[in-house]
Amino acid sequence: MNKEFFNRIEKETYVKRSADPQWMDLVQSRINITGKIAADIGAGGGIYSIALAQLGAKKVIGVDISENMIAGAKVNCRKYPQISFQVGTASESKLLDGEVDVLLERALIHHLKEEHLSACFAEGKRILGENGLFILQDRTMEDCAIAGSDEHIRGYFFELFPELLEKDISRRHSVETVNSYLKRAGFQTVEVITFWEHRKTYQSLNELKQEIMLRKGRSILFELADEQVKSLADGVGERVTKSFPVVEKERWTIWFAKA
Repeated sequence: MNKEFFNRIEKETYVKRSADPQWMDLVQSRINITGKIAADIGAGGGIYSIALAQLGAKKVIGVDISENMIAGAKVNCRKYPQISFQVGTASESKLLDGEVDVLLERALIHHLKEEHLSACFAEGKRILGENGLFILQDRTMEDCAIAGSDEHIRGYFFELFPELLEKDISRRHSVETVNSYLKRAGFQTVEVITFWEHRKTYQSLNELKQEIMLRKGRSILFELADEQVKSLADGVGERVTKSFPVVEKERWTIWFAKA
């Protein structure tokens, strides 16, 4: 994972957004987090650390490789005393054996090469207590290749800059690959679903274009120069056909793996 990249970008890039309530309902349907200890590895700006706290976790430990991201997350989560943050990685979290009941790793494994998945999942198994739940969320190649639409704004990025799709697909892992490594790490029960997550509702075209130009929570857009991102925002604006407000959704794959 590129620590230098995350230390370089603005720490506010991965904050100021809330988790989709339907995502929270989905998690709650798989596990009752009330009173449990949760870890959010690859916590970024702490958006999902807050979600875990709101679901009732008595303690949430956010772990991230970047001091910069943690600084932003601490500000973002300042109203939640049950949330703390520490520097660590997916393979060296610095958490204790069996310390947590729930482990979330969202939008993390696409930053890892396949040969590093073993260490990542072994660490997850180590820190989860008996009957703990590992919630792993990322995009597969199939999720990335979905065409653009007024709801699936991300698809327009790849229509306008096809080289971005090649880059994005190159860093994704298949369902079969992830399943294989999870089972090797000792996770016996693995449920896999696809989920359309509400990202944001835009009240105007200008708001949508500004969001794109700021690259908020979109690491793939850092592959483009500033003038290219402006061209992308303009191009997306020309493709959106609905009247505003526009609801943006993104397709993800989620693994629920029991320790």
